[in-house]
Amino acid sequence: MSFREKIAWLSVTTTVIVWGTYFGFLLTSARHLPPPGQFGGFFAAVVVQTILVIAGSVVTAILSPSDAGAPRDERDRAVSHGAYALAYPVLLSLIVCIAASLYLGVDAQGMTYEIMAAIVIAEIVHYGAQIVGYRRGA
Repeated sequence: MSFREKIAWLSVTTTVIVWGTYFGFLLTSARHLPPPGQFGGFFAAVVVQTILVIAGSVVTAILSPSDAGAPRDERDRAVSHGAYALAYPVLLSLIVCIAASLYLGVDAQGMTYEIMAAIVIAEIVHYGAQIVGYRRGA
């Protein structure tokens, strides 16, 4: 498994765990928290994911220093482009759905959470597409 594939696995795993926990927390207790408390949870999720990805990347780089220092080749660029080509339409489609939710009575705070969720879903698709691309040998 290449270094960039390991980082994609690390990123998708931390994204699902951290943001799944965050949105699960919001669904169960957001109505009882004032907005500053909700922002604190968002800030904590960003910090926790950042720390986990950095720590995991450092450990991965230490375990395979030759892979970590290797420049991106054509395969890496192709996988990256393919992943973005898949994730971007997903994000745009979700944003259109969020705009449509305005007509269903969703307030500004709800739309904020929907936009955050759309970005997280697009990132999961992006990392997942990278993993599939590396697995298929694209």
